[in-house]
Amino acid sequence: MKDLFKNPRNLTFLGVMFGLSVVLLFATMIPGFGASIAVVMFLPTILTGIIRGPKAGWLMGTAMGIVIMIRAMTMPMSILDPLFINPLVSVVPRMFIGVVAYWVYALIVRDSKSTGRIATAGAVAGAMGMITNTVLVMSALYLFYAEKITELMGIGFKVLLIGIISSSAIIEAVTAAILTSAIIAIYKKTSRGQNA
Repeated sequence: MKDLFKNPRNLTFLGVMFGLSVVLLFATMIPGFGASIAVVMFLPTILTGIIRGPKAGWLMGTAMGIVIMIRAMTMPMSILDPLFINPLVSVVPRMFIGVVAYWVYALIVRDSKSTGRIATAGAVAGAMGMITNTVLVMSALYLFYAEKITELMGIGFKVLLIGIISSSAIIEAVTAAILTSAIIAIYKKTSRGQNA
């Protein structure tokens, strides 16, 4: 972890990605645009994991989770936001987004410099990063608050889960796949031959 902070380029990259993450998070509060922005809210965490490694991905996800927890405490937007004051719901699941994205990407790409393989790895890694977020957050909500959610929303947890999977979860995974694939392919192409 110390190596991340010794390199000024790493620090700059982390700072930019964290700033972008915070902007995207608070932009979800804009009426009419919130839902569309929420789709890409964790893209900086995924990109950080893939480009700077699992430690950086873990750090970015943790930081993002803490900001989400603080927003839930200070500016709740929905009836479920108070549940995200619990760090096991807001922080812990986000720790794994960048880590999973990195390992999925690394396992597919290996040592290949093929643009097609890099783009494919980026797509799968982006989708898996978003799926990791959905699965872990929903699992935490179920473990700690299934009855509370049923009481608050007037529907069973399974109904809520099906609704999320069939709508936002699929859109988020597909969007992350497309954007991560494109961004990583461009990044690798432009940084080839340079010390990224």
